Amino acid sequence: MGRKGRRTVTQRNRYIVKIQKLDGHGKHRSEWFTFSNDLQRGLKQMAVTEGLDAALQFLQGALIVYPLGPYIEGVIPPMGLGRILVVQRKKQGPVNRPRAQFLMPERWHGTDAADIRDALRYVQHDYSYWTRAQIAADLAAWRAKYHLPNRFWHWPRAWVKQLSQWRVNRLWRQLHHRSQTR
Repeated sequence: MGRKGRRTVTQRNRYIVKIQKLDGHGKHRSEWFTFSNDLQRGLKQMAVTEGLDAALQFLQGALIVYPLGPYIEGVIPPMGLGRILVVQRKKQGPVNRPRAQFLMPERWHGTDAADIRDALRYVQHDYSYWTRAQIAADLAAWRAKYHLPNRFWHWPRAWVKQLSQWRVNRLWRQLHHRSQTR
């Protein structure tokens, strides 16, 4: 067990990331995650070719898809869009992993509505309807935070966030129920 009772992955030189999350009150909080294996390989290759500092700075400020709730066998949790604050290389990191779908700052800060819509489709493409709505609302909230125009805004974020919180609570109840029946 790691700090605060969280499980950790112990492997050699894993890239971990601190993700700034949006909460329902407009304030921000952050959490550490371990990058997925494909991002691990990409960052290791970049560290070899361009240097460790370049690899650690590459994704800083990008938006990445991360789970809002626990993974349960056969169920994908709701996903949100968080901002990468820091990337570090450590020997151990948290078990939780963000998805490998991310938007570079140049892309989500852009002014071309078609380009932003394409970027949004990229990070939404393999999720359920409500998770896609959550990701769209999160992207709009990040753009609003940086005073960027939101021409593609479709969902009131508070309503979508409330629905996602209900979905996360449902997953926790399912997880608790499964642990009680075993």
